[in-house]
Amino acid sequence: MALSGDLKDFGLLQLLTLVQVTHKTGALTLQRAGESATIYFDNGQMTKVRPPESRSEGLATLLYRAGRIDKEQYELISSETPPSEQAVGLLLEDQGRLSREQIVEFVREKALADLYSLLTWPEGSFRFDVDASPAEEDILATTELGPVLEKGRGYLEEWQLLTSYIPSLEQPLRLLPEPRQQLKEICLSLEEWRMVASLAGSIPLKEVAHRLGLDEFAVRQVAYRLIKGGLVDVVEAEFTPPPPKEPWETKEAEEAKPGALARLFGFK
Repeated sequence: MALSGDLKDFGLLQLLTLVQVTHKTGALTLQRAGESATIYFDNGQMTKVRPPESRSEGLATLLYRAGRIDKEQYELISSETPPSEQAVGLLLEDQGRLSREQIVEFVREKALADLYSLLTWPEGSFRFDVDASPAEEDILATTELGPVLEKGRGYLEEWQLLTSYIPSLEQPLRLLPEPRQQLKEICLSLEEWRMVASLAGSIPLKEVAHRLGLDEFAVRQVAYRLIKGGLVDVVEAEFTPPPPKEPWETKEAEEAKPGALARLFGFK
């Protein structure tokens, strides 16, 4: 049995809340133009996140990028064709490089980062397949949804703030000739310095993010800090007024959403 709908009607945070309270087991797949991601649950707990292909990397690559394994170990693992998550984990555990708990915790942290990124999808479709499960060779990191939902709400609030300052990544930043504030010293983090160094010419933030390996949220965070520090400006795009709201987007329709979502998951 599969349940489906539109993310414009029911956002991911709402869907996660319903999975938690109904103790659902299955797979929630999100889709938008050219991208697809799947979140797996067991009895209302998250067990696995399969991110869009653009964010998908093997466990060995992720561990190497994070400095958790060295180049020699990475090349040894990469020689396997193709190494599954469990195979990588067992190899590292057998060699004493990482404990099972450390590997599972790393997988959990990556899953949460992917999940929070999915919260920013403003549109698309969703499909919940009851009792669907991840692949047998996957490493599962069972995670309670309560703290995830709490942090997710804060994440979305920050996202709304960031997008109010930087609506589009197609816009470039302009380095100001003089800081807006009178400063004797300017201290930049490594990420901020890298961004400043990437601002030569009218390069869209999307390209800066690609060069620095940052996702949409992270690149906006760094840009926001530079804007608030009075060091850069956003090159404003031409304003396009938003389309008028459709009848189903009215306040009455918003208030009806929780009941409709509960019915979608089998509640009266």
